[in-house]
Amino acid sequence: MISILLQVKLGDAHYYGRGTKVDYEVAASHYRSASEQQHNAQAMFNLGYMHERGLGLAKDRHLAKRCYDLAADASPDARIPVALALIKLSFLFGFDYLQEFSLVDQLDKWDQLLGQNWDLYLIGFLTGMLSLIIYFRRPQPPPPPRPVN
Repeated sequence: MISILLQVKLGDAHYYGRGTKVDYEVAASHYRSASEQQHNAQAMFNLGYMHERGLGLAKDRHLAKRCYDLAADASPDARIPVALALIKLSFLFGFDYLQEFSLVDQLDKWDQLLGQNWDLYLIGFLTGMLSLIIYFRRPQPPPPPRPVN
C-alpha cells in the first residue's frame, strides 16, 4: 500500500510531467486514491481543479465545487485556497449564465407575449406613471396654525 503523501506526489509527478510524461488521467487516479483513503485535502483540491478545467476528467464545475467543499471540510488549512477557488468558480458560473442569456431571444419572447398591440400596453403604462406623478405632486394643504401663548 502506497502512503497517502506518496500518492499525492505521484499525482503531482504525472500532472506536471516530472520524471514522466504529462498524464492527467493517471494523476487524477493518484489524487482520487489519496482522497478516498485518507481524505487528503490537497488531493481533493487537485481533483476539483482538474474537474473545473477538464484535465483528465470530465469538465464539470458542479463536481469541482463539491471537491473544493470536501477539501475545506478535510483540513482547516485548505479553507482560504478553497474560498478563492470558489470565488473564481462563482465568476465562471456567472459568465456561463451571461453567455447563455441572449437579449435578442428575450426581446423575441416579449414580442410574442405582447403581440402586435405592444404600443397600447406602452401607452397604458405611461398614462399610469403620469397619473402617479400628478397624484403625488398635488399641492399639500397648509399646516394648521399653532396656538399663540
